[in-house]
Amino acid sequence: MNRNYDFSLTPAYCLYNGAAVFEQDGAYIKFLVENKNDSLLCGRLTRAFQNHVANIRKIKDCPEIYRRLITIDFEKATRAQIKKCVLSFYRAEEENGGVSAETENSRNEREAAAVLLLDSILNEARLRKATDIHIANSSVKLRINGRLEKMMELQSEKSTELIQRIKLLAGLNVIEKRKCQDGTFVYGNKAPFFLRVSTMTAIGEKMNGARSAVESVVLRILDTSRIPLALGELGFNSMQLEKIGGSNGLCSLSNGLVLVCGPTGAGKSTTAAAMLVEMCKLTNGSIKIVSLEDPPEYIIPGVTQIKIDDNNGFSEALKHVFRQDPDVIMIGEIRDEQSAAAALRASLTGHLVLATLHCGCASESIFRLENLGLDRRLLCQVLRAVICQELNLLGGKMRLYADVTVCGTSFSEKAVKAQSGDQLEKLLEHYTNYSEILSETMSAMKHAKPVPLYKRRRENAGIHKDVV
Repeated sequence: MNRNYDFSLTPAYCLYNGAAVFEQDGAYIKFLVENKNDSLLCGRLTRAFQNHVANIRKIKDCPEIYRRLITIDFEKATRAQIKKCVLSFYRAEEENGGVSAETENSRNEREAAAVLLLDSILNEARLRKATDIHIANSSVKLRINGRLEKMMELQSEKSTELIQRIKLLAGLNVIEKRKCQDGTFVYGNKAPFFLRVSTMTAIGEKMNGARSAVESVVLRILDTSRIPLALGELGFNSMQLEKIGGSNGLCSLSNGLVLVCGPTGAGKSTTAAAMLVEMCKLTNGSIKIVSLEDPPEYIIPGVTQIKIDDNNGFSEALKHVFRQDPDVIMIGEIRDEQSAAAALRASLTGHLVLATLHCGCASESIFRLENLGLDRRLLCQVLRAVICQELNLLGGKMRLYADVTVCGTSFSEKAVKAQSGDQLEKLLEHYTNYSEILSETMSAMKHAKPVPLYKRRRENAGIHKDVV
């Protein structure tokens, strides 16, 4: 039978809709479908195949097998079976057809391979609770607990196809490789999560005496189905937990500004979300909490979460938030003058404001907000505390290093006159967990078996055998 007459579906369509062609014999076809009760999908496939056969029957030399009664069967299959069917079908096309690399079947096969590769990477990233996926120079890395871990090494052409697939899903210009682009897409059907995509041109390996240009792609995973951990499970010690979530802690404040600071991947959003959960618990839902985020990273029961975008900026959203009669306002991240001014304005109006900020310590947070245009006198009047944290691997275990700094009664008066970071730090009450971490690590190292030097070097270098 002439294979050109076969009915086919694109790999993207198959994997998105959960359907695939299992077998075909002229006017007879059997589809694998993930949900046999999806009458809309089954109806579309039925009409598409009927139209396909009708068009073939118009051909003068139409094969006799296509003139038989049209018969369509649907068989229930799992998502894994559908993926396997899609990939095996296009492999069979290459083996049996003997076609050139530029035919439609070959292009479909490459598309199917890219779809399945991205599918496996996203599933692995979600399984390992990664926050970011980095793709550059044919290498795929996952950011887990603040550290990059190599996942796999790709062949050059597969890396290009993978990036094109990501850009297509994110609504970006697939041809454009020199300009930076940003986009988003949603992955998954049953438990979908949101991905924010950023692409940039980077310098690649040296070829023929010149440096080639490659694309660096980073995907931020925003799994809104995740439930934030309780404060007691994040790594704070008992004194810090008392200062944050105790009866007279930060979560019980009625007004002021509380900052959660740290570098990228330090768990700032997780700590902020856990604090909001603690506030709901302490008040039994008797307070109104509104969160302004770009975009929300957690779904928090009892909190009104608002997505901030280009059309709905912080200043514009804040005008309407005040009319929502909030008690607590959370600003996902202070990253520019607009969000900094919004945080100060909200805290000056008698609300408790919780916000995250990229900086290393309490004094640096004050200088950082000053650089963003805030008046230090007003800032120090409303600032109540700064939680500085960082994730580090110590003794084979990921640890949360935290410094909970609380502003004293005379802080606002003296902080205005401080000329250096050291002077500001001395005006704050510091509660750290460094000694507990060191003690636990030293105890664990005494009972740990020594690791050979060559193994440590391989681990530190991130050497993996996986090459796709």
